[in-house]
Amino acid sequence: MEEMITVVGAGPIGLRTAIKLKETGWDVTVLEEHQEIGVPCNCSGLLSASGLHQTGIDFSNITANKIYGAKIFSPDKTMLEIRRKKPVAMLIDRAGLDKQLAKEAGKKGIQIRKNTKMIDVRKDTVFLQHKERGEMLKSRFVIGADGAASKTRRLVMQKINPKAFVRTIQVTAKGSFEEDVVEVHVGDFCKGFFAWVIPENKNTARIGLGVNGSTNSKEAFNKFIKEMDIEILNESYFVIPIGKPVKDIQKDNLFLVGDAAYQTKATTGGGIITGSVASDMLVKTISDHLKHKKPLTDYWKNLSSLNKELELHWKARNYFNSLNEKQLNSLFHKMKKAKMEEFLSEHGDMDFPSKFMRKMMLSPSKWGLLPMGLKFLFS
Repeated sequence: MEEMITVVGAGPIGLRTAIKLKETGWDVTVLEEHQEIGVPCNCSGLLSASGLHQTGIDFSNITANKIYGAKIFSPDKTMLEIRRKKPVAMLIDRAGLDKQLAKEAGKKGIQIRKNTKMIDVRKDTVFLQHKERGEMLKSRFVIGADGAASKTRRLVMQKINPKAFVRTIQVTAKGSFEEDVVEVHVGDFCKGFFAWVIPENKNTARIGLGVNGSTNSKEAFNKFIKEMDIEILNESYFVIPIGKPVKDIQKDNLFLVGDAAYQTKATTGGGIITGSVASDMLVKTISDHLKHKKPLTDYWKNLSSLNKELELHWKARNYFNSLNEKQLNSLFHKMKKAKMEEFLSEHGDMDFPSKFMRKMMLSPSKWGLLPMGLKFLFS
């Protein structure tokens, strides 16, 4: 017997969830408030190669560039360089990913209702606005996959912490760039997050930064690029959730997943890989409930492994945010001395930090960083 499930949001996490639910045997409808899938694009599009393979995301036709490493700069311009012989990350066409998933969903018979907003949910009734007309939809479950600015979140969470977000600006710019390496810059000019340069090729890059608190993102960005010889082609603004994993992501027949549920890496703001893992756990939760009467509250339990990783990202973000520029410079100097560049080049993992942290603790040359590690773990 098919059950009606409504997914709010036709981004990659919402569409993945809908596809997986359909493959499991449940009838799904997706609501998308915009007219075009993939627009606006609120994402840098940089995804780890290992995460893409682990989650099975097909990136073969949407890859814009292959990234082999990163150069990370402290406020005093001390550089940590991480490189690998094989691609560590893929820069994808994010709008292309959304469209690819929407096409797959259509082939499976999933209805995607564009220009349709979710207004409210009361028990098994979803109140919609399609263009300018109000409608109602009966739905046993409603899944909010509607991003960082989720409207579904207010129906599920008791409290929303405004400090759990950073405001970002990103541009596409012409210039001269190192083609296979991203740049990351930290300092007071982008307090609470960082700035980035992600090359699409030698002549074009996605450049941006994020800030928290009362810092003006545009002013911070202008300060960052003032000495760059670039031509800005377009720009976009969006928010990224970087909060601690929270338990109230399910209430009665309502669920949150992806950015709407803070299932993003607080270190980088990336959420497609972690959101995909969470999506699979949500599908398991709903299917186990419908087939075996297991409780819907198992969603949180099923996320335990992912939440441990997300909490490590959050602790790292808290730790770095607690440092002033002098302390950041000192940290970079200590990391270079401890040969962290070589270690991260071999063992670093963009998505699951517990993997390389265990290896780090077994490396005597890294024990000099133990005080930093203790402060990080208990921050």
